Amino acid sequence: MAEIVEELLSRFEEHLARLALASTTIVNYLADLKTFARWHADAKGAAYSLLELTPDDIREYRCHMQTNEEWAPATINRRLQAVRKFYSFAMETGLTESNPASEVQLIPRPGPNLPRALTPEEVTSLLQAVQGGRPSLVKRDYAIIQLLLQTGIKLGELTRLRLSDVQLQGDGEGSLLVGEGDGNKGRQVPLNSLACAALRDYLRVRPPSASTENLFLSQEGSCISKRTVQRLIRVYTKAAGLEDVSAHVLRHTFAVSTLEDTEDLSLVARLLGHRCLETTAKYLATRDQ
Repeated sequence: MAEIVEELLSRFEEHLARLALASTTIVNYLADLKTFARWHADAKGAAYSLLELTPDDIREYRCHMQTNEEWAPATINRRLQAVRKFYSFAMETGLTESNPASEVQLIPRPGPNLPRALTPEEVTSLLQAVQGGRPSLVKRDYAIIQLLLQTGIKLGELTRLRLSDVQLQGDGEGSLLVGEGDGNKGRQVPLNSLACAALRDYLRVRPPSASTENLFLSQEGSCISKRTVQRLIRVYTKAAGLEDVSAHVLRHTFAVSTLEDTEDLSLVARLLGHRCLETTAKYLATRDQ
């Protein structure tokens, strides 16, 4: 049975790779699925297939995480989302007829004022909505959303970016110079392959402008405004069926995912441009304590 589980995980990994997800996202999905598989083996026995579980079994797993492990709600929800993703894959490939995790509710966030972070599924839905937008603006808007998600820069920092602030390398890596001006030297923010690819696609179609060197342009060829970016975020999140999403939510999504990947609060603070770690520590509100 262990061999069968390993085969399922291997096929799931191949499925995630075909979706062109970030490598860290794939690693996290697999780690959460392995945690789920270990619980399954202990609770149900090695002879009981992962593909035979019911919604009640998934609720039992959620209860186990709440009571036995005492994990934070964000951790529990992330692992439940990984289980949902696995069973979606199993349905698409004909391994099972239903997704038992889809009927299991996530844990409510503790408190109304905590910042919101998008789940991987919500990020995927948002990016798909952008790709279905107006053809003349798709590459610009996709680069904007990816940059907010992959770098965590502020809305004002994004609209002030210049062409000279972007450094792209041939190996899918690059960096941004963010926040330079008014005596500020700015900070270097690394670009991953997703952000680099989106920027390259946009730069190929970016219209030449004699009036501005700003990276992102309006339809009239001038510097794009914060109001325009806020509006396009509203349009695409509505199309994706998401609520309460703003540029700050995309920034917070980057902060939470980076903190989960690196466990390095000082790194997150530097990337976000925070001068004090206490400012960044608020992003621990949805993580394990």
